[in-house]
Amino acid sequence: MSQNHFHPVVLYSEDAKQVYDALVSSGHNDLALKIATKAKRTKTDKKYADAVRLWDEGAFDIDDEPVVSRGEDGAYVMVWQWIYKNAIRKRTKESA
Repeated sequence: MSQNHFHPVVLYSEDAKQVYDALVSSGHNDLALKIATKAKRTKTDKKYADAVRLWDEGAFDIDDEPVVSRGEDGAYVMVWQWIYKNAIRKRTKESA
């Protein structure tokens, strides 16, 4: 059983830049990209995600840090919706 010894931390933009630069210089471009993506998240992105969580409790699930794609008047927030196997079977039979 693995244990996670890490806890959530705040990574300020100047810290994120230093981590990013260190990863790129050591050839870890994939990890650097993850850091860059996280560092670009804004407080507004978090507010959109929180609004989804409060909007309709239980209608769908949302990741801790979902993908948020902002536009002029709002944003799309990536969510998960559970689909039961029976629903797929029923639809497959109906379309046959």
